[in-house]
Amino acid sequence: MAANGFGKFQDKMMFYGLNVLEKFQKGATELQYSPTFIVAPPRAGTTLTRQVVSWAIPTSYFSNLTAISSFHLGKPLPITTAKLAKKMDGDQNAGSFESNFGRTSGRGAPAEGETIWAYWFRDRYGPVEPEEVLPQQAQGMYQAVAATEQIFGLPFFNKTTVLSLRIRAIRKVFPNALFIQVMRDPLDTAQSIYKARTTRYPTWLGARPKECEDINGKSVLQQVCEQVYYVEKNIARERTAVGEQAFLTVHYKDVCTNPQREAERIAAFMDANGAPAKVMRSLPESFKLSHGRKVEEAEYHEMRRLLDKLYRH
Repeated sequence: MAANGFGKFQDKMMFYGLNVLEKFQKGATELQYSPTFIVAPPRAGTTLTRQVVSWAIPTSYFSNLTAISSFHLGKPLPITTAKLAKKMDGDQNAGSFESNFGRTSGRGAPAEGETIWAYWFRDRYGPVEPEEVLPQQAQGMYQAVAATEQIFGLPFFNKTTVLSLRIRAIRKVFPNALFIQVMRDPLDTAQSIYKARTTRYPTWLGARPKECEDINGKSVLQQVCEQVYYVEKNIARERTAVGEQAFLTVHYKDVCTNPQREAERIAAFMDANGAPAKVMRSLPESFKLSHGRKVEEAEYHEMRRLLDKLYRH
């Protein structure tokens, strides 16, 4: 989005115009392929995994344009923004695998999508049970994904970590949905969230499990440790309910050390489960692995103690 006030005004007027066009657009009403969703706590390596996929494997997706339409209009414009994003060819330059707390540059690039999904789920960060999804909401998100898939002519792929708390709800809307769970050392994930919370996001960042709703009397350090644990616990519970056949586990360390191999694994998983996929571009040999102590020593040891206690429990 443009930084100056006039640029923001131009953006707003453009999306008001697109809103008029959206009303006259007709999209697909049936999905052809299995949609795929990345799930994990925030800061677990999901953005890098998504960037690896978006560069190497042709897919359809909600773009940053779709997210910006949600910001300006209070609702996404999936059809018109998908058409624009397709013309931009993903808007991801070769060798650009950087992000800013999950947000990638380029209007046509894949979006984090919290605000997009919040429009249908009526909740930005929290869990949603299948029975809480109303028919009109389900129809809206299903048709948005179906239209996006049709415009690109490719299987839909999404990375929005809050959906980690809505796996069964997603399967209610998309019965053939696939999930890629990204795993990272919980201590590394907790440190990354902690650094974000103490610099840019003082209130909360990403998926918020029910167990984390009451934070009174809890330090930020304790909050982030519990967030990591309970998001992963929720995924494990939902994974058991949905069935292992719908999931592929990908480790952040492996994505960093051998991204080409992990892209091949993801493509093979999708291709075998109703989402035709093939690696079409080569990836860098490796990415820098972020691991080890990133905070003060006392904080680091306290995080390790809390996480050990939580995961033992």
